[in-house]
Amino acid sequence: MIRASLSRLVRRHGGAVAGIAAAVLLAACAGQNGASKHFDVDAFLRASDTALPEVLANPDFLSATQASANDCATLLQSTSSGVLEDLHSTGSGSGSGRGPAWLLHPAGSPAKVWLVVGKGSGERTCHGPLPADAMKALVERAGA
Repeated sequence: MIRASLSRLVRRHGGAVAGIAAAVLLAACAGQNGASKHFDVDAFLRASDTALPEVLANPDFLSATQASANDCATLLQSTSSGVLEDLHSTGSGSGSGRGPAWLLHPAGSPAKVWLVVGKGSGERTCHGPLPADAMKALVERAGA
């Protein structure tokens, strides 16, 4: 019975079914590719030899933690999002070849922070949520 229903479906909507199957196959291939490049954010942030400037410049870290542009805009435009901590004094400012950076401490979520990274074009990207204790340790090491 299921086989007969499937046959009728394929005959009636053959092109659509083939298109969906192709899309699923491509998505599966892309998903496997991404899974093999998994970046361990927590281990990277907590490593004893990781420095804040490295975090701000590591493309794998930034890619693995980047929020969508819409989510970032919403986070930054909300007046009740939390408190921004300027990381300029830690060597992350324009003198180091990168744009400014901040930590956003979300209201009501003390265990998590968001890293906000500015680019030369004025665009800002949001990365997180990240463990607040690991980021605090990086900021303290950078300021020492």
